[in-house]
Amino acid sequence: MTTAPSRRGDTQTEDADTILRGPSSPSAYPSLEEIVRPYDAKGYGLTVSDGSSTIRLSYPDLMARTAATAVRLREAGVTPGTYVACTVSNDLSSVLTALGTWMAGGCLVSVPPMSRDAQGLYAARFTPVLARMGCDLYVSDTDAGQLPIPPGARLLSQSALTAPTEDRHAVPQLAIQDAALVQFTSGSMGTPKGVVISREQLASQIQAGIAGMELEYGRDRIVSWLPLYHDMGLIAMFLYGLAARIDVVLMPPASFATQPASWLTTLSHERATISAAPNFAYRLAAAVPYEEGLDLSRMRASLSGGERIHWQTLLDFHRTAGPLGFPWEAIQPSYGLAEGVVGTTSNPLGRGPVIGPGGHVSLGVPLSGIQLRLRTGLEPTAIHLAGESRFSGYQTADGFVPSGGDWHDTSDAGFTHDGELFVLGRRNEVISLAGHNVFAEDAEAVAQNVGGRQVRACAAFRDPADKDRFAMFVEVDRTLARAPDSAADLARGIRSSVSHTIGTRLTSVTVVRPGSIPRTTSGKVQRSQCRDVAGNEGFGRRIITELR
Repeated sequence: MTTAPSRRGDTQTEDADTILRGPSSPSAYPSLEEIVRPYDAKGYGLTVSDGSSTIRLSYPDLMARTAATAVRLREAGVTPGTYVACTVSNDLSSVLTALGTWMAGGCLVSVPPMSRDAQGLYAARFTPVLARMGCDLYVSDTDAGQLPIPPGARLLSQSALTAPTEDRHAVPQLAIQDAALVQFTSGSMGTPKGVVISREQLASQIQAGIAGMELEYGRDRIVSWLPLYHDMGLIAMFLYGLAARIDVVLMPPASFATQPASWLTTLSHERATISAAPNFAYRLAAAVPYEEGLDLSRMRASLSGGERIHWQTLLDFHRTAGPLGFPWEAIQPSYGLAEGVVGTTSNPLGRGPVIGPGGHVSLGVPLSGIQLRLRTGLEPTAIHLAGESRFSGYQTADGFVPSGGDWHDTSDAGFTHDGELFVLGRRNEVISLAGHNVFAEDAEAVAQNVGGRQVRACAAFRDPADKDRFAMFVEVDRTLARAPDSAADLARGIRSSVSHTIGTRLTSVTVVRPGSIPRTTSGKVQRSQCRDVAGNEGFGRRIITELR
């Protein structure tokens, strides 16, 4: 295994703080207006697949379709600064709506899709936020009664706005106002907060991401199943690729959810060099068989981010994908958050994952224009964010709340070692044990190692009846769901291993059927909702076995 030179910024110690600084941003880079108007791309473009059909558009053709959409949005009342709400799915109509909104000078409000378990709360939670920010237009083909449309706002038909036309429309030459994107935080189904991203912050982040992955016109090709209504899919995959003018292939998220082998299979068939996924996706991809003849040797960078990264998951993934040609050096652990637009740190390109103190995975160094501040030492401490990609503020039901101050508290805890960042977890999901902190993610990592491929997801959370200890929900595959005795053995094994490994006894281990554990729109488990379930009615008939 070869090791490329590390790309590092500066590490400084100020008083008792360590500040990680990314490389300086270039003095000039494309504006967001230039990015969404791809005049200069020849021969490359966007491919959208829905599983049964495939649409391929060159970037000039995509620009022509986007211009028609922008003109229709202008006719519908969009002017520079208008908020336009839409659930951005992985289809061409959604892409045209997003790009058309920006081409018309508007601000895209990316609304998460409705959760099947929260249909009654969806409109009640999101409507006040959209109303308070003055969102007058909602683009969708869904019935208005199922959408969080504020009083007086208009519903525009997405299919009509984005329909192909023989007419050639001039590209609207309109400047995007300060706010370009409102993206809701991952936990927004509980208390919606819209993270406001300015045009400069978004353009700066795109440039930093392109530099971090060294995207190159004529060489690279992105393949992604990540949902575009989440920042990792929309920005780190689609917009990075669009701005670099390289080929982008979008898969439907459901294709991976139902057939995890489809991700690596499509990487091979599309000759991909770039992709991304959360940790759980690498774990699921490692657990399924693959057809013969796949070739993943072209892969240069595959981001892993969005949740705690487990070293064992990376080993298991490469044990499966390595024989197919997937280079270990292409796996790129990263850290990001909506308040940082998307990407904050990344593993040096071409080095491969590195394990550090305590068995934790390094998340690398800050991207260009970004700074992180932590207390000096290996003990977990608060992570604070500053820099060019830091968000402007929150849109809430009570109004706009500016980000304020020089540093934003990410609510995450971590430490630095050899100038790189290690993230341990959320500070609100931690217990104190014999003078040190134990994070929910620590218990989850042990459980996933015990259960292996049979564990689809697990969620540890402070027990509502004993906040000094964790309880755990474990979601298993369908095979184990039909074998309650084996599920009970798994629960006992998890409790024993957690006790021996991290020194705390789980108050309960509840094994549940597939699809039971509540997740965010990006696929991460929602521990706070799990705590609510544990403190109220529970999972009922979805429980396979429960160990108390």
